[in-house]
Formats: sequence, C-alpha cells, structure tokens
Amino acid sequence: MSDPNSSSPHDPPFDPPFYVGYLPVPAPLRRFLGIAAPLAAGLVIIAALAASVTQRDPGPARWNDGVAQQFRGHLIRWPYPILLVSDDSAKHEASMYLLVEMGKHGAERPKWSRDGVAVFASGWKLDRDGRQMIELEPASDALREDTSIPRLAVSSPVQIGTVTLKGEIVDSKCYLGAMKPGEGKTHKACATLCIKGGIPPVLVTRDASGRLDHILLCSETGEALGSEIWPFIADPVAITGELEVWHGLKRLRVSAGGIHSL
Repeated sequence: MSDPNSSSPHDPPFDPPFYVGYLPVPAPLRRFLGIAAPLAAGLVIIAALAASVTQRDPGPARWNDGVAQQFRGHLIRWPYPILLVSDDSAKHEASMYLLVEMGKHGAERPKWSRDGVAVFASGWKLDRDGRQMIELEPASDALREDTSIPRLAVSSPVQIGTVTLKGEIVDSKCYLGAMKPGEGKTHKACATLCIKGGIPPVLVTRDASGRLDHILLCSETGEALGSEIWPFIADPVAITGELEVWHGLKRLRVSAGGIHSL
C-alpha cells in the first residue's frame, strides 16, 4: 500500500517563486506585492491618523523667545514674583506677568522685602489664554529697581471663599509656552522638576461654563507650596482651599491635606 503523502514520479517538480536581485521578479511575487504593498501603506496611514486623533491639543501657548522685551511695572510677591504692568489706556487696566528665570527655575533675583517696588524687567514673554509670564534675561540687571516710577500702594485681594476645584496641576512655564504639550502624563517628570525648581504651580480647571481656568496655587498661609504637592503633579486631582482674586489673577490657598487624587 502506497503512502498518500509521498510524491509520484509523474508529478511535476515543485518550484516555488524565488526572488533573485539580478533576475526579473517572478509573476506570483509581482501579483502578491501588487496587493500587499498598497494594503500595508494604507494600514500605516490609518494607524498614523488614529494616533494623531488621540493626541492632546497642545493649546495656543506662545513663547516669544526671538528678541527680549522690556517692561516697567511694580513687583508683587504673591507669593511668587509677579510684575504688575499698568497700560496707558483710559481703562487703567493692568497686566500680570509671572516672573521666572531661564531653565527650570523660579525668579530668584528679586530681593525686595515689600510689595509695590517699581522695577524694570527685560526678558522673553510667554502667554496662553490671557495668562502671561516673563522669563528674565540672564544679565544681572535684567530686573532692577526703577526710580522713575512711584511705588504702588498694593490693594488686598478679594476673598471668594472655600472651594473644591478639580483639574490638573501643571508648571506654569511649560504650560504657557516653554513646552508643547506642557501638561499630561508625558510631561509629569518635567513639570515636577520645574515646580521643585520654583516655577509657580497652577491648577488647570474648568469654570461653570466649561471654559478653561487657571488658578495659582500656594500654601494655606500664602507661602510657596513645598514637597506636599509633588506626588500630585500632572495627575487629575481635587483641591480644597480658600479662593481669592487680585487684578484678575486667581489664587487658591490650599488647605493642609486638601489635595486628593481622582
């Protein structure tokens, strides 16, 4: 009895198509590639489009780092150095600029112990959604007292009351334009280093109408936050504290133990 799997001496020899670089591509391989190549290209395009749709919008942040700008205003330590610049319009409104150094460092040069000192500042502007920052030039005189402007009598902030807000803690420098995106899990390590270096922490949340809001965070006593905030950076959180507003800038005095992961 013969083996059904054995080949017959009358069967033609099996000669699978084999590509040799210096010979024409065998017809079966040409047919296969004619189907497989466009299919593979289509799958790559679909995967790329799907990946792009899942990415977070980096937002409208801008870093005007081409040419340094000059500013004159009044220095506020609230509790992070802020430059209050009054405009020349009839509205007599003021612009608020957080001050930071180059790299992952908060502004370290202001040594004045009182608020309202008139200063000259030179640096690069960062802005996003109406929030602004100045990265000071490295020159020692990039922030200095300006005696041509009278000292400002600083008013007290308006107290809103105790609130609990949900959102994400970001470092303000990257969020306002130094990095894109400057938020989310992919930015957690960078944001942690920035906040440890003195960059002001900000809670990005949404107001009652669903619009993004930005709340400067400080301790219950109005000081800069320390290590208690580090484990919660770039994660969804709920924060309880006393909310106050000054010249359009919102600040949250975080209650002791008032930060919780969501």
